[in-house]
Amino acid sequence: MGYHEPLINALHPSVVDRVDPQFAEIYNKYQAPHLRADQVTYEEYNANRSKYTFPIANGPYPEVGSIKYFQVPVSNPSGEITIQLFAPTEDVIAKGGLRGTDGALPAHVDYHGGGFVIGNLKSDESWCRQVCQAIGCLVLNVDYRLAPEFPHPVPGEDSWTALKWVFEHARELGVDASRVSVGGLSAGGQIAAVLTLLARDEPKMPKLVLQMLVVPVVDTRFVPLEGSCEPDVPYESYVTNEFAPCLPLNRLRWFYRLWLGTDMEARKKMTEDFRASPILAASHANLAPASIHVAGVDTLTSEGIAYHEVLTKAGTPSTLKVYEGCGHPFGHWDGELDKAKEYMQDTIAALKKAYTP
Repeated sequence: MGYHEPLINALHPSVVDRVDPQFAEIYNKYQAPHLRADQVTYEEYNANRSKYTFPIANGPYPEVGSIKYFQVPVSNPSGEITIQLFAPTEDVIAKGGLRGTDGALPAHVDYHGGGFVIGNLKSDESWCRQVCQAIGCLVLNVDYRLAPEFPHPVPGEDSWTALKWVFEHARELGVDASRVSVGGLSAGGQIAAVLTLLARDEPKMPKLVLQMLVVPVVDTRFVPLEGSCEPDVPYESYVTNEFAPCLPLNRLRWFYRLWLGTDMEARKKMTEDFRASPILAASHANLAPASIHVAGVDTLTSEGIAYHEVLTKAGTPSTLKVYEGCGHPFGHWDGELDKAKEYMQDTIAALKKAYTP
């Protein structure tokens, strides 16, 4: 489809005046002309996933010192997942000054986004490479299993197994177990928030130094199976950003139907558990500090802000930044979008601070 033809996903009138002009330009160039996965049946999407994978304007892919892959056993159901390890070059390690006396480096464990349904190790590769080389730290990229073949709670349980594996193998991986952070975008942000809660309550696990939550899912109770949200829903952005670019409410519904199912009784029970809705945890005290990054024109805008408020009220340090005018996946557009480049530097700065004694 040429760009002069009518766009499949033109910006909706309800949000067009609030979208950053540069974001709109990139959106219209790369994403608007393509059908989203939620606009076709799952079977059609699954038959040709690449057709419904939006082009993204990633930033640089710097060379790193090494990349290794590990196959990690998981259970319930049994299988294995892949963990990708990025290690920085020796000159960057020397310049970064973060190597411990035993030679170990701080490490960030990343969980990609994609609504628990799509995404893979390539989703965050640009970000992982840039962080690795900008800071001089290790980055572990986790390829957890996806719904609908592996619905909730499998993605989260795989991710918890991966984090425990990192600590169990810290010495051989060169990881400084006293300086490990977790993070992710969207579904990955939800996973990171849940793992931070689990890690706090695991006596044998060293304390995490940071949870990096980017456009995170934190409360899954209020997304309907069909139709719009009720006007009194506690998250204003579900209503004001129902037709947000990239992640409108319909797309969120599509993800949740595949991840959480359509049995409303079973789904209600799931969504009231903190492993699906981390904002509902019994306590948010004594958690690793949070660095929360929220898009301003996103169905999930209000959730990210609410989680920041819950953490700070509980005494857990949290910083919040809202990137006004940006849609949900803006962080992947740092090859062209100024606010995404800003986000890239913000995340690097937050990790550097967390790793510096």
